[in-house]
Amino acid sequence: MPGGAWPARKPQARATRSPGQAGWASMATWRRDSRLTGSQRLLCSGLAGVLSLSLTAPLELATVLAQVGVARGHPRGPGAAACRVWRAEGPRALWKGNAVACVRLFPCSAVQLAAYRKFVVLLTDDLGHISQWRSIVAGSLAGMVSAIVTYPTDLIKTRLIVQNMLEPSYRGLLHAFSTIYQQEGFLALYRGVSLTVLGALPFSAGSLLVYMNLEKIWNGPRDRFSLLQNFANVCLAATVTQTLSFPFDTVKRKMQRMVRGPLYQKLQHQMPVGTRK
Repeated sequence: MPGGAWPARKPQARATRSPGQAGWASMATWRRDSRLTGSQRLLCSGLAGVLSLSLTAPLELATVLAQVGVARGHPRGPGAAACRVWRAEGPRALWKGNAVACVRLFPCSAVQLAAYRKFVVLLTDDLGHISQWRSIVAGSLAGMVSAIVTYPTDLIKTRLIVQNMLEPSYRGLLHAFSTIYQQEGFLALYRGVSLTVLGALPFSAGSLLVYMNLEKIWNGPRDRFSLLQNFANVCLAATVTQTLSFPFDTVKRKMQRMVRGPLYQKLQHQMPVGTRK
């Protein structure tokens, strides 16, 4: 799902009241952190992303397998799917598709950062200020753009996850890209991309919902939140947004799994036991 719903840089927040407004509007002046260059910031975020993806790869695999469905007579749920993969293909199979996810992270972050800057400029007022809700919208739009641009790699990651690693139909990112393009056509690389766009709507709505109620939750102003409170805010926002957008993500995974052409029967046979339909 599109990410980046929260501001990428920490703004200098100040309260202003416009004529005719009933309440306070939190505004932000954007300043670049001079301690790091743009490439250094991108590298740091990329490395942090690679670490987090690698640590949570088994959970991602289990979620995807649970989303694409299991056969009757087998236990359902992410945990059962992961156990079946472990027994059938070995422990290394729990990291299927993780290399593609890590490679995808760098172009995805670069596109998202460039798009975010453009949207911030478009949404900034004449005084150089941008409200927090507009920065959330900018982050959501940037995440949507980056997800669409790098969508083929997300589809390939799903295909690598659902195939049997012991009898692979795809040997890696480039081989999968070439095979899908030649046997299913270019549009097959974007199968399910519409769900990414539709899923961005509840994702953004969830972000705004959480942000607008933070002061009520903590009974205090946002600029006085502690580090622990900010961490809890991020976790809460992630929980709400992922829950709202999860149905769209499930349908997208099912569409990504769909195969047309000569590979259909082969992939159906090679899918991990208990995930065939």
